[in-house]
Amino acid sequence: MNGFRTTGLYAIIGVLSLAAMFIAGCSGANRGGLRNSREVGRAFETFHVYPNHRYWYYNQENNPFAVVGLQDPYRIEDINWKEVDPNSKTFEKVVGLVQSFPVQGSFTYGAYILDPQAQQIGMWYSSLNAGINVNPETRVVAINAAMPWVDDNGWYGTGVGVGIGTGGSGVGIRIGF
Repeated sequence: MNGFRTTGLYAIIGVLSLAAMFIAGCSGANRGGLRNSREVGRAFETFHVYPNHRYWYYNQENNPFAVVGLQDPYRIEDINWKEVDPNSKTFEKVVGLVQSFPVQGSFTYGAYILDPQAQQIGMWYSSLNAGINVNPETRVVAINAAMPWVDDNGWYGTGVGVGIGTGGSGVGIRIGF
């Protein structure tokens, strides 16, 4: 009976291992990437826009963390990314803020956005790192990056807090520096 349990346990472990490898293989099939490029960084810094590209910024207009340009027909469908006209003052503003205010301990850089076949499909400008996932059928690009505006572990420094109340209740405000 013990031999059967041991053999059954090994069979279960084997099946689970195969399932994990299958899932990992499927999830990586659409994985793109970034390839650093000084040329891309300079293009953003001089507000050079590429024809047949649409542009988005990450987070809010007054607190952006990244700007990307994607070749048509690629696009982003994520509420954290807002499309911006590359010939507008808003575009200049968000690029300038991304350049001037990198996340703590980092620097702003440019990179090419690559599809799973390592073909260039766009440009990246940020101080964040990102994971790129491209759906080849819909041409939707998913960019997974940190969300420093919700992280409370030092992205904005220690901050200043003011609170009123006792026993954990009350009103407070936190301003980060």
